[in-house]
Amino acid sequence: MGYAVMVFGLAFGVALARGAPIVLTLMIAVPLSLVSYFGTMRITRAAGDAMTFFTAGGSSTPYEEQFSREQALVMQRDYAGALALYEQRILDAPGEHRARIAAAELYMTHGNNPKRAAELFREVQRSPTAATGHNIYVSNKLADLYLGPLHEPRRALVEFRRLIEQYPGSTAAKHARMALANLKEDLLRDQASS
Repeated sequence: MGYAVMVFGLAFGVALARGAPIVLTLMIAVPLSLVSYFGTMRITRAAGDAMTFFTAGGSSTPYEEQFSREQALVMQRDYAGALALYEQRILDAPGEHRARIAAAELYMTHGNNPKRAAELFREVQRSPTAATGHNIYVSNKLADLYLGPLHEPRRALVEFRRLIEQYPGSTAAKHARMALANLKEDLLRDQASS
């Protein structure tokens, strides 16, 4: 708007200085100021749209729940309370993968329930809407559970094979191949010694 007023003043001043009558001066200054106003608005809007396109405008990153109540309970060592809140979130939002992962991790570390942790990880794994990163993460966590507290190393083999098949060229598959080879050696050694 300020630019349009400036153009109007400049056009009006120049026309008057050249001796043009007031009516003619207004006929020149008003259209010029309107063109400058609407042109500037259009250019500004186009520049804003371009910035939004190139920077994703913040609208492409949705808000992610931080589970602050649950984390506060964990900090207070109220693991049962935190797990109850996570379980409620899981019931309220069946498609929420992050709550399942967070609850499973808590079951693994402080909940003393590796079976429930494995159930939650498998739910994420079976979900068609789970992100690739979540799938890779839960497969690795399941392998950890099978190798550790669940004492089912053969099921860990399945998880490593799943990673290799689903993400063949990835770093996760590379690590899974190494883990698979090491685990097979361990299983053969255990079988030979018994």
